[in-house]
Amino acid sequence: MVTAGHTIATISFGKEESMVDIDAREVVQRFLLTMEPEILVSKKTTFRQHDAMITISFRPPPTSESVRSTLQNLQVVMSEFRHIMGDSTQNNLDTLIKYGVAFSELDPRSKAAFSVLTVTFELLKQQKGRDQKVSDLTRQLKRILPFAKEALKEAVEDNTDILRKAIGRLYTLTMDVAEFSCDYIKRNRFKRLANSMISNEDQSTIDELTGGFNQIVEDFDRAINVEMLKTIRGMEEKILLDRLKPVETGYRLDRGCMEGTRTSLLDDIVDWAIRSDDSRGASETANPHHVYWLYGIPGIGKTAMANSICARLHKEGRLGGTFFCRRDDPDLSDPRSVLPTLIFNLAETWGAYRKLVADKLRKDPKLTRNSSDNELFLQLLESLRSHPSHSLVLVIDALDECGDNITRNSIISTLVDACSRVSWLRIIVTSRQDSDIESSFERFDGRYVAKDLASDDSALGDIRLFTQTRLSSIVNQCGLPNDWPGGERLNGIVERSGGLFIFVETLSQLLGGVLDPDECLAEALSVGSGSALERLYNLYTIAIRSRIERNQEAFRLVIGTIIAVGQYKPLCDEAVADLAGLRTNIVTTLVNKLGSLLYRDTKMNGGIRVRHLSVIDFLTGSSTSEDFRVNIKQAHRDVGVGCIKAMAQGLRFNICGIESSFMSNRDTLDLQSRVDRNISVTLQYSCVHWSDHLSHIPETQDEELMKGMVEFTKAPRLLYWMEALSVMGEVPIGDSVLRRVPAWLKCSELSVEQDLDDALEFILAFREPMMTSAPHTYISGLAFVPTETEIWKCVKRLFRNLLEVAEGRKKSWPGRPHMLTGHRGGITSVAGSPDGRRIISGSEDKTIRIWDTETGADIGELLGGHTRAVNSVAYSPDGRRIISGSSHKAIRIWDAETGAAVGVPLGGHTRAVNSLVYSPDGRCIISGSSDKAIRIWDAETGAAVGKPLEGHTAWVRSVAYSPDGRRIISGSDDNTIRIWDAETGAAVGEPLEGHTGAVCSVAYSPDGRRIISGSSDNTIRIWDAETGATVGEPLEGHTGAVCSVAYSPDGRRIISGSSDNTIRIWDAETGATVGEPLEGHTGAVCSVAYSPDGRRIISGSSDNTIRIWDAETGAAVGEPLEGDTDEISSVAYSPDGRRIISGSSDNTIRIWEAETVSTVHDALKGHINPISSNPDSAEDSSLPALSYQTTRICDSVGVIDPAIAPDGLHLDSTGWVRLSDGGLLFWVPGNCRNGLTCPALLIIPTSGPNRRVRLSLKGFSYGPSWTNIKIADP
Repeated sequence: MVTAGHTIATISFGKEESMVDIDAREVVQRFLLTMEPEILVSKKTTFRQHDAMITISFRPPPTSESVRSTLQNLQVVMSEFRHIMGDSTQNNLDTLIKYGVAFSELDPRSKAAFSVLTVTFELLKQQKGRDQKVSDLTRQLKRILPFAKEALKEAVEDNTDILRKAIGRLYTLTMDVAEFSCDYIKRNRFKRLANSMISNEDQSTIDELTGGFNQIVEDFDRAINVEMLKTIRGMEEKILLDRLKPVETGYRLDRGCMEGTRTSLLDDIVDWAIRSDDSRGASETANPHHVYWLYGIPGIGKTAMANSICARLHKEGRLGGTFFCRRDDPDLSDPRSVLPTLIFNLAETWGAYRKLVADKLRKDPKLTRNSSDNELFLQLLESLRSHPSHSLVLVIDALDECGDNITRNSIISTLVDACSRVSWLRIIVTSRQDSDIESSFERFDGRYVAKDLASDDSALGDIRLFTQTRLSSIVNQCGLPNDWPGGERLNGIVERSGGLFIFVETLSQLLGGVLDPDECLAEALSVGSGSALERLYNLYTIAIRSRIERNQEAFRLVIGTIIAVGQYKPLCDEAVADLAGLRTNIVTTLVNKLGSLLYRDTKMNGGIRVRHLSVIDFLTGSSTSEDFRVNIKQAHRDVGVGCIKAMAQGLRFNICGIESSFMSNRDTLDLQSRVDRNISVTLQYSCVHWSDHLSHIPETQDEELMKGMVEFTKAPRLLYWMEALSVMGEVPIGDSVLRRVPAWLKCSELSVEQDLDDALEFILAFREPMMTSAPHTYISGLAFVPTETEIWKCVKRLFRNLLEVAEGRKKSWPGRPHMLTGHRGGITSVAGSPDGRRIISGSEDKTIRIWDTETGADIGELLGGHTRAVNSVAYSPDGRRIISGSSHKAIRIWDAETGAAVGVPLGGHTRAVNSLVYSPDGRCIISGSSDKAIRIWDAETGAAVGKPLEGHTAWVRSVAYSPDGRRIISGSDDNTIRIWDAETGAAVGEPLEGHTGAVCSVAYSPDGRRIISGSSDNTIRIWDAETGATVGEPLEGHTGAVCSVAYSPDGRRIISGSSDNTIRIWDAETGATVGEPLEGHTGAVCSVAYSPDGRRIISGSSDNTIRIWDAETGAAVGEPLEGDTDEISSVAYSPDGRRIISGSSDNTIRIWEAETVSTVHDALKGHINPISSNPDSAEDSSLPALSYQTTRICDSVGVIDPAIAPDGLHLDSTGWVRLSDGGLLFWVPGNCRNGLTCPALLIIPTSGPNRRVRLSLKGFSYGPSWTNIKIADP
């Protein structure tokens, strides 16, 4: 009989015995290392006074393999937490893996302790058949296991205080269970008994542990629901994706440094990035060298370094986010994508930051991705209550390939600023040594580390190793001698590379694709002297000359097409051939031959790309041989013509074979596969990017181009193009595609101009039905298109059986508005509710009116408590209150829902209240008055907060809060600006002096770091918001008073409107004028504003017009918005950018469609005195104070022929007339909906002040028969 305890085996034959020592750990170790089904252990002993060898066979139980597998899994899991484990913990882990013991010795403070739960559960599960009591404990573990890890993660990342006590007890209990379980397993692992009994002591321990788990589960149930945590995280991530719109970018292991190269430099950079820093707080103790700039000439290996750095940091758990810029990728070259993407990456990495970002976006719907650098990046980083336990690193590669010098400077400034605010953030930037980037970094002398890759001492050895490795693959590929090419030629390659890895990579690609590598190498080594970049270009020349032979024209066509489309989307061989007008085999052969310069990107569906952007620099450079130099403008022209031809030939009615108009695009499950089958890659690209290429063409007489445009724009092909956009999900870009067509090209042919203008109007008017369902491009769009438009004249003979607008159909696109009356005095101020449903207006008739944005009707009674003109009105941030200030010193608060006055007037000012503003959090109100004072009020109680802010010696014209609500600024007729502490009311620093005339307008920059002011001294000044110092010289150029100033949403530009009738754009960083003054107004420009996306500028003038301008080019967009009959003193965009509102001295408020520049509704009229922004009775001049938010306004009634209408119809809130099952019948434009609300749509009022619209379904083809609307192509 053989029995085995922990260390002893006893051998017995009859009455004679002998004993040998057997270490059970040795057996377990043998099993874990070998996994043999039988373990043989031999030991020497003495038996009957003779030496004997005893061999004992151990057969591990079936559960042992699971034990070993589980322990290996634990090793993998815990390796993920290696960066947070101490050395002792790691040693204990190694012991655990070797012997399967010492669970309880793991550091219980480590997050990795929760992995023990998994292991313990697996081990105990194996005991289930042997011991029911232990199985009961297993079930307790199983119950808590699914959410333990998640709860821990949320608690650690998000500082969830409510979980900490429960988690602390769970730590302790976990270790107790682990220790007991392992001890129990060890004591029973080698017992022969099939059903061992549990001792009383073990029973007591199990009962105690089980009770502990029961209590913890109850605590967790009360404190947190992990499914809820997952749901919340999912919601937060959706908010981040929807609002930030990050681009897909990240490092690639296959593009990093070759193993064994750049090792010393990589070690140095990674060590710099993860170097421990005791500081966990804000900027005062932060290491100033938290930004690393790695620069070098093209091809030296910057991107390879960036990829390797990211891989190393990711492995260490230190990578916070990446952005790999690329000039030939529209997303990766867009500077507006850099910070939003980094913010998203960092939020995904650090849960506490994710929560703050999501909350900020949720609470502030006006916050855009383009204003996120300050609000979401700088301020939220600084406000984090908890910080990562180690540094996190953001890596930006090839910054020189993104944006222009202004945007790059802004990115660098923001990144350096971020590192100065928090100690745990590191930034690594790689780029060429471009002068603008170098200058940007030099402004932060002493706050960054710079490294020139050319100065890397190990570079020469790395190039040699890289070259040897690449050449060895050619030796194997071509069957060359093992010592090829020999030491001398190897030295020649290394020398001529000049430290450029791309030289060696290009050469190896070239050698591997030729018949005689020796001949090719000899030619490459014969290139003359010069800089490293010149030698690289010489190598490119050899690569091209040796491959294209006499096909130079085909080469230029193919390469030009690849470069031109590469700015937007790399295309495959077939699509490139289509656009170049060549056979596919020519493109395929050429790309294959030029494999040293080009490659097919499998992640871009085989799109052809250059291996390195220096190839594009070379091919488009002036020093390149004319034989294969690419004229990029000619390339864009050729591709543009190719796109137009592709659309003229490929577009057709119902291109994807949609069977029923009842279905939306979203409900057509196989729509994407239909698109792929029916719309070629070439045609899809052409539909989206045709005008991108045309926009690059200089004005010229081009018969082929004009002929193509006439053919494409001829009806009904533009409709077919819109249908294609619908099925492709690209309708939102349709208007911008049309706007990019150069003006000279449109004007070259009258029919083209008219057709394109009509198409633009069509898209803007019928965007909703086109986005929802492709068939309704025709069914709903053509039914309501105006009858005298070119598009209708051309297609009416091609379509029949349409929904008929029997009465009330418009003849032309919307034009000038009619006026609605209401106020009996001039409108001084207008504002929109946060939800966009209401507009409020203050008037010289002493009243406030509330208007419905959907109907244009005034709501409820006049708010008539003031005894003199109302100068300023505003909504509270939550929309529940309205405030108003008047010339009679008083401020009133109103209930926005009922219109009732809330409390008594706020008395304190002794003269007119000119300006009112809510604090960003809605808790306070500030007011500026002609009594020279600013007052702060409690928004809830109406009580004055502290004493008046006194210091100005003349009227206070304008007041504003800083974006963070911590500061107040005021502009006055005493020629000064003052800054005040919003909490204490104390003046911050000295008055900002410099203007020699009244300060008419003040504003904060979006990041709160700058203040701008416009003055009657004809200048704009920029001030440092922190120090009050002037930034640069005054912005001079206007020849009249500066009435209004504003920042662009991204803070890069300043605009100003002046009494000299012009608008000027200024560079916010340098103060230089951007372009020429915007001229067009014939009267003083009283108000200016940017659109929320920063693409447009609007201006209101005393010439009675509103103008819209392209913010990038300064060109006027469309015609002036006319309709007001007197001076326009105030204009603003709605936060969603869809509407513009204006207040005028003709006593009207007007609402305009921002895209169509047509009015949404007749003017909201009711004031009978001039409109201004902030007058102080008769002695005050107008100043702007305006904000707005709205939805659609309807101005007519509708009637459907009751004899034809199907049963169960209803009109939804978006204008769709639906069947009882939700199917789409048709869509009604906003100006035809009023009255179409009866469930059956049968009895509609036919009288009223508005336009009457009658619809008839007689002969209407819809649903499965919808294609009957089409007759035939011309």
